[in-house]
Amino acid sequence: MHDPTPHPPSINPYLRNPDEVAAAATYHPHDPVWVWPPRAGGWRPGVVDAASDLAVRVTHQHTGGGTGVDTLLPQQVMPRDPGQRVNARSGGALPSRPRDTSAVPA
Repeated sequence: MHDPTPHPPSINPYLRNPDEVAAAATYHPHDPVWVWPPRAGGWRPGVVDAASDLAVRVTHQHTGGGTGVDTLLPQQVMPRDPGQRVNARSGGALPSRPRDTSAVPA
């Protein structure tokens, strides 16, 4: 049976094997991801807004509620199963779709 509750990765992003880290450019808008934002101390569910060759911009869930936007390095981003729902009690819901980023170069 598929567990729809998200389970964040247990690995420290800075200890990941570089050969197993996906390049930033492999992410696309709307991709569900896990992110390790600065000063967060843990993985958070997020959605990709844009990506370049060097970094990924994501909207992610804060621990205490609400959302934030950060530009992160590839080791701070991991793919998330699109079937996993975000538990609203863990800090609020993510946007149903990323905001319009057409005016921002990727």
